[in-house]
Amino acid sequence: MKKFRINVFDIVMVLACIVLVYGAYLFAAPQQAIAETGTRIRFTLEFPDRPAGFYQSIEPGIIVHESIRGQVIGTVVEAYGRPSQRDVPDEANNIIRRASVEGREFTYVVVEAWADVTEMETLVNQFRIAVNRPVYIRSRDFAGSGIISGMEFLD
Repeated sequence: MKKFRINVFDIVMVLACIVLVYGAYLFAAPQQAIAETGTRIRFTLEFPDRPAGFYQSIEPGIIVHESIRGQVIGTVVEAYGRPSQRDVPDEANNIIRRASVEGREFTYVVVEAWADVTEMETLVNQFRIAVNRPVYIRSRDFAGSGIISGMEFLD
């Protein structure tokens, strides 16, 4: 009969695998709670080139997640749209004009959240909020990529 022996290296490898799996779970699992401490902020997310009327499908009160880590970054307060515009040449007058793009709009989503504000950064659940920062978000109503186009402190 063979004797069963456990090697120290085997124990270390099993523990390392458990730690790795647990770390992957923590990283991938979406957060469900929004911290209600710190400073209340509102920031505006801008999504270019959306179908006209897209903003009407976004309901106030839904929770928004940052897509990459799944962290909650706030609650939608309002959504609105503005006609999408682009530069087009006016050869008759030899100038370039701004013209609306039919059937397209810029969609703006205003999100409210509690943030930890320091001199260096503004964090909502470890997600850095900064004007002109690209964002990838999702909610039950929509998903998309855009930028943070504005931010204000409410407290």
